[in-house]
Amino acid sequence: MPRALSRTAALAAALALSLATPSLALAEENRPPDQPDTATLTADHEPCSTDRDAPTLLNSTELTLRGVFSDPDRELGGTQVKGEFEWTLDGEETPLGTAETTFIYQYPDHDPISRSVTARDLPEEVLFGYRARAHDTETAGVWSERCWVEISTAKPESPPMVTSEDYPDDDRFHGGIGQSGEFTFGANGVEDAAAYVYDFSGSCSTRVEPETQGGAATVTITPDRAGPHSLYARTVDPYGNSSSCRVVYTFLVAPPSNPVAIFTLNEGEGDTAQDSVRGSDRTATADGPLEWIRGRVGDNPGTGHYRREGTAADVTGNPLRTAGPVVDTSGAFTLSVWARLDDISTDGVLLSQEGDFTSGFQLGFDADSGSWVFQQSAGDTPGARFIHRVLSEEPARVDAWTQLLVTQDPETGRTELYVDGVHQGGIDHVSAWHPEGALVIGGGLAPRRTELGWFGAVDNVMVWDRALRDEVWYDTSTGRSEVWEQANQPLVSGGGWELGETEGETASDGTDHGLDATLHGDPDTVWNAAYDDWFYPAIVLDGTRSEHLRSDGPAVDTGHSFAVSAIVRLDDLSQDAVAVSQSGDHTSAFALGFDADSGSWVFETTAEDAADAQVHRVVSDTSAQEGEWAHLVGAYDHTDGTLSLYVTAPYTSVTTADAGPVWNARGDVLIGAVGAGDGIGRHWSGGLRLVQVLQGVPTETDVTQLGFTLR
Repeated sequence: MPRALSRTAALAAALALSLATPSLALAEENRPPDQPDTATLTADHEPCSTDRDAPTLLNSTELTLRGVFSDPDRELGGTQVKGEFEWTLDGEETPLGTAETTFIYQYPDHDPISRSVTARDLPEEVLFGYRARAHDTETAGVWSERCWVEISTAKPESPPMVTSEDYPDDDRFHGGIGQSGEFTFGANGVEDAAAYVYDFSGSCSTRVEPETQGGAATVTITPDRAGPHSLYARTVDPYGNSSSCRVVYTFLVAPPSNPVAIFTLNEGEGDTAQDSVRGSDRTATADGPLEWIRGRVGDNPGTGHYRREGTAADVTGNPLRTAGPVVDTSGAFTLSVWARLDDISTDGVLLSQEGDFTSGFQLGFDADSGSWVFQQSAGDTPGARFIHRVLSEEPARVDAWTQLLVTQDPETGRTELYVDGVHQGGIDHVSAWHPEGALVIGGGLAPRRTELGWFGAVDNVMVWDRALRDEVWYDTSTGRSEVWEQANQPLVSGGGWELGETEGETASDGTDHGLDATLHGDPDTVWNAAYDDWFYPAIVLDGTRSEHLRSDGPAVDTGHSFAVSAIVRLDDLSQDAVAVSQSGDHTSAFALGFDADSGSWVFETTAEDAADAQVHRVVSDTSAQEGEWAHLVGAYDHTDGTLSLYVTAPYTSVTTADAGPVWNARGDVLIGAVGAGDGIGRHWSGGLRLVQVLQGVPTETDVTQLGFTLR
């Protein structure tokens, strides 16, 4: 027989039981649980609606009902609480069904968690309400207010009908990549259509809602590729039921639109510039004869080789004007221009489009900040000011060509400024007015018709009626963005030496730059001393005798994107050697050659014109082979801030590294050495042929061509 517990043991057991059991005994009287707050009640995650005239609309006859239930006695110790739900047809007292949760413990300083039940076989297309209360094992609390619900599982019979005036479904090409169009979705007979969901992938994921059920909704869509487009869509009713997602509209998108105006400024004489867009008879005319100078972008001679430098117009005090507007500046547009600034003491306007009293926009230079600026006026009134403006982060450079680009895109709501392909900042697009006066190259109107000018030159003005993109969004010829292409393409020859001479002391510049290179060496042993792998004649330099060639001046602006190319054969791998460089006063801006420590080809730039300047370099992942020909191309990409080195021997490999700071070396080009001032070193011992220095960044296609032709 079990023995009875001692009095002490019995007291201990009672105490242990009291500690392990929810401590309702600590309260003088059990209090009923709290009334559930309807803000915590949901049906299939949809919030409670206590308005029977605006019930929660759902599309399933099986719902998860959820709520938060609490007991005030939890403040005194652990207590158990469960939730009870019931649902009833509108106007009836007898519940259609009930459900309850399991009990859960609640403790002091712990917020109650939600509990749920499943309600099944619920009625459709009738109004019913659910409510909830809490129970603490002894007492039930007060019922919450009723949450009203209506259910329907009937799906809409048809998807929406779509129309578009911008991109009609007529088997013809319209618009273009980046050109936005409006598309209107109609109910197509579904009177209670609450939303239309669409996309071009077949998943129908983008939702748009009409202002009233069964009404139309208009959206703006910007195609990101050319060719046929199939628009998928479905209709959603107020309950969330959806028609099938299927093709409802097809249309054809034209390829990216070309500029609406291009002034290459390659005339070289006279007082007019012709718009070179096909079929255009637009001209821009100056007040008097223009001064024409050497240009930046160049002119394509149609020979398949290099681009001539072409000309540019010095518009100082002599702007060019068209007979009327070129682009509607209240919508999307892009401006692209190469500019050379000669005077930073005063404001300057490079491009503008005139109204009656002031310019609608101005792209130019702000003397106070020393920056490039794009600004738009508030309106065409005598006192209107340029209150919408963006300044470049990069200071404007003097006596150097700079590529400026502005895009305005009403769809994104932004106007952006780029300098040499690098984003400088932007402003929120405002509802701009459209100036209907002339496009002015080299001038503009300040408020009250005060004329402002440009102090310097301008080249290759281009205008689009769309926003160019700063990301790769369609198959461009370079595989890079449109903004990048404007700053870095096409390649323009700064100097090119085939090195096929047989006598004399000069290597001819095969471009129209006229940058001949003088031989410092023995013509009898240098000229026509070798043949490359394609049997073209080449020179051979003797590094022990410091043989090299030197131009009389620079080939390129090394502060912007540039490339250097050479076909090389190195006969001595025991020491560093440079095939091509461009010098400053204290160091070279770049050097293309060989690194003896790694046994690899190298392309390097320096951070400043100083003897101890920091060197940034990229080394090839292929080793140099003594006595074997290779084609080297080094490139500096100002937009990306990178150095790239291409080596073709016999296949093309490319390595890339960060570029760091750059500067513009105004010294000579050295072929077969590196130097600064009159001092030279790192001489080349071996063969050289077809040396080229170019402005811009080469593509892989360019790299191949540079090995065969004088670009």
